[in-house]
Amino acid sequence: MGKFYLGHVSYNGEAYYGWQKQKDVPTIQETIFDCLRRIYPLGRIDVKATSRTDRGVHAFAQVVKFLAPRRENPLDVLEKLQEELPADIQFTQMERINKSFKVTYLAQFKEYVYFFSPNRDVLPYDFVGHYQGKADLDLDLMKQAAKSFEGLHDFTHFQHRSDARSDFKRLIMNADVVAANSLFPNMGFPPDTYCFYVRGGGFLKQMVRLMVGGLFLVGSGQITLLELEKALTGAELDPDKRVSFIAPPNGLFLYHIEFPEVMVSDIMRKVIDNRNFYNLFPNFDIWQSKDPHSFPVEVRDL
Repeated sequence: MGKFYLGHVSYNGEAYYGWQKQKDVPTIQETIFDCLRRIYPLGRIDVKATSRTDRGVHAFAQVVKFLAPRRENPLDVLEKLQEELPADIQFTQMERINKSFKVTYLAQFKEYVYFFSPNRDVLPYDFVGHYQGKADLDLDLMKQAAKSFEGLHDFTHFQHRSDARSDFKRLIMNADVVAANSLFPNMGFPPDTYCFYVRGGGFLKQMVRLMVGGLFLVGSGQITLLELEKALTGAELDPDKRVSFIAPPNGLFLYHIEFPEVMVSDIMRKVIDNRNFYNLFPNFDIWQSKDPHSFPVEVRDL
């Protein structure tokens, strides 16, 4: 009988067409599945995750549940996986979990961060989206705009070909524009490196990147704060007035997924270490680009 395992996985999404398996292109899910199949040539294998990241999007802490054909020490499974996985995918935590644990439904909230800067010249990191518009960014105005996202809103104008057919309302618990050093104090980011941080119960397809696009348009003076707030009502908009655009994927990270306490071996406890991915910071180069021509990605005003 197969056994179920739960783990945190961190990855650089640059070389992958997102999380979900697709035909004839590399994905994170398929790469993990193939590695497990090499470890376990026989028996059923299944791999699921809490969030489906898009092409080129990264994760500090994706949560993955998989079925393996036999019961083993979770640390042994983690070690075997790390030997098989490419360097841009790393598991940071592993434990056995009950079959009933619904990794795709139990999350209480998800957090994303999008790195950006108005100054590309001082940035050593490939995953920072660089704004190179004609106007300077008003960061105070962007902070106000980020707060406009908080609460229950209609994100019809901030999703792209979403799986949702009619209900585009989503609850955003917290949204802010903060200095990158305030979230990552040990990384030594230059002072003008920022993060758009957002926490919500769920997100539509490319929703966070469209939220970032809206912030850039407000910050550069191309739309007003009132126009952004009107877009969040789902009201019909002037077709000639763009309120957002899809920001490049390289700046976006799945930051954290919060789960409730669950019963494990007759004990109610958390099964996921809230911030275990911080242990990866000494190996931060897994988020560095392998293609010298792919970065920096410029976020231009459109």
